[in-house]
Amino acid sequence: MHSDLLGGAYGLIFNNNTWYKSQRRYALHVLRDFGLGRPILQDSIIDQANKMVKLIEEIKGEPFDLTPYFTTAVGNVIFQLVFGYVKEHNDKELQMLKHNQDVVLELYNSLIGGYYTEASKKNDESLDYLRKEIEIHKRTIHYESEPRDFIDAFLQEMKRREKEGNVAEFTDHQLLAAVYDLFGAGLDTTAITSRTFILYMLHYPEVQAKIQAELDDVFGREHQITMADQSRLPYLNATIQELQRIAVLGPLNIMHTVLEDVQMGKYKIPKGTIVIPQIPSVHLDEENYSDPERLIPERHIDENGAFVKDERIIPFSVGKRACLGESLARMEIFLFISNLLQKFEFRPEQPGKLPPFEYSRGLVRAPKPFKCYAIARK
Repeated sequence: MHSDLLGGAYGLIFNNNTWYKSQRRYALHVLRDFGLGRPILQDSIIDQANKMVKLIEEIKGEPFDLTPYFTTAVGNVIFQLVFGYVKEHNDKELQMLKHNQDVVLELYNSLIGGYYTEASKKNDESLDYLRKEIEIHKRTIHYESEPRDFIDAFLQEMKRREKEGNVAEFTDHQLLAAVYDLFGAGLDTTAITSRTFILYMLHYPEVQAKIQAELDDVFGREHQITMADQSRLPYLNATIQELQRIAVLGPLNIMHTVLEDVQMGKYKIPKGTIVIPQIPSVHLDEENYSDPERLIPERHIDENGAFVKDERIIPFSVGKRACLGESLARMEIFLFISNLLQKFEFRPEQPGKLPPFEYSRGLVRAPKPFKCYAIARK
């Protein structure tokens, strides 16, 4: 369906042609130049975290839905990397991209014609917006200057290759598909993970209290938390890892194709077989985790109180098609959650009545909308 929506095997995720690897390498190279996986990117994330804190403070203790707040914060980090600017809170175009993506993801597995038509319509609306942004860049780019963002860098590479007569896969269509995939991979998943984390804090207030006690003991409530502080917060790190174990956003993950006949134990897997990893089969395996559907951060704390990374927990998948933005997502989740829990205590909208663990159906599992209180911690 991805190829149908993009008019062919283009992009950075489901692309399976001969130049997939080179395009992925190029995208990683450009994104690293703009700070992916490096401390310089944290300034943008911290700025969005602080803006989110201020916006929530303006609610003055009324119940609210966190969805647009995380959408704006996460979306603006992607906007900065791809387009070179950020949006205001509740910006209509950003919310349109988010809504359209939700529709496509929810209907992704549908085979009924009417559902596909609706997904295709929403998808086309998003693609039109992305095309407009690319055209603006084409009119305003200075090819001899430093690139402002991912689109500039791609256009400059196109120009260089045109002069050499070696355009290859650096085409307008591939640029559009790459930008589409960067938004698809980076917008919804991180925002959903952050929102799911807060949902679990409502259900496990004792865990929330332990995280906040750790934050208070290590930093107090005025310290600006950065990535340099991460190693000093073992309980928070353990809770994030436990959340990513128990709340798998993509239960079926990305499809893979077997390139040659493989023998696995007594099973022979022929070349060309489609393989779909089922991550919950590992994350929720009772042989590995007792009471697997219960949030227990202590699973990931050793006898000395140190955080223990669990290599069996793979929310970003593994191998050549592991999530392109894993380092960005990990940074966003840590900085958003730590800064929010430093400033607020989250409580359910109705005392004694918790929002249920109900999720949307589709390619990505997102909690259904819920409201909560964010009580300023004095």
